Amino acid sequence: MRYCTIFKLLLCSIVAVAMFVCRPVVAHPQPSPVLVLESEPTIQLQVVTEEWVPYNFTNEQGQVDGRATQKVREVLDAAGIRYEILVFPWVRAMKIAQTQPNTMIYSIFRTPDREAQFEWACPLLRPVKEHLFRLSTRQDIQIGSLEDAKRYITALVRGSVVHEYLLSKGFKGGVNLDVSANPDSLVKKLLAGRVDFLITTEFTIYEALRLIEEPYEVVTSALEVRERSGERACLAFHPDTNSQIIDKVRRALADHNRRYIGP
Repeated sequence: MRYCTIFKLLLCSIVAVAMFVCRPVVAHPQPSPVLVLESEPTIQLQVVTEEWVPYNFTNEQGQVDGRATQKVREVLDAAGIRYEILVFPWVRAMKIAQTQPNTMIYSIFRTPDREAQFEWACPLLRPVKEHLFRLSTRQDIQIGSLEDAKRYITALVRGSVVHEYLLSKGFKGGVNLDVSANPDSLVKKLLAGRVDFLITTEFTIYEALRLIEEPYEVVTSALEVRERSGERACLAFHPDTNSQIIDKVRRALADHNRRYIGP
């Protein structure tokens, strides 16, 4: 009986081995190769601007909005640029654009002093007229020239193009200029009688008054600053910005300006 049992075990082992060896081989499908399509590297552009209604500003939903902003988005989207728009006080926005590559700033006026600091794409905006606005009730203020305005106090944004312009014309901070980093405060200073003039565009002061529910008729233009009128705001890039980005944006902006009337 013992030998019979051993024989049975050996026989079962032989049968098992034979079944394994003779088992049909099933071919397993090889995984298909993954095709990776070559594509253009992601292009990133940091975009900075300031609060300047109605051209670029933060709306009630916390989004960067405005006439110029809408056009900037359309141009960058058409150029296939991935971007982020950030809002800062003007002096800080300028500092970032001057020191950080792959940064674009708008809406910025192209002046001789700024020419060599940036690479430019122009124009972004149609010509705008700058005025010295006073309260309509201030009949005591009558001026015939910019020189006359030196007898009064004018409010403006620190580091703005009009700030640079008035300084070049002999105006001085703390004497006849009230300089602020916050553009929202300017019209409030004018309404409160803390300053005599606010230098800005008609669109800008209209929107600033509308936002605080004041009628446009509370102000009037005391003087059109003709040397400032007719200039156009642009896009400007840090000089070390990727040249492909600049070329694409320039082409997209030129195409946009051919097809549409700008803000």
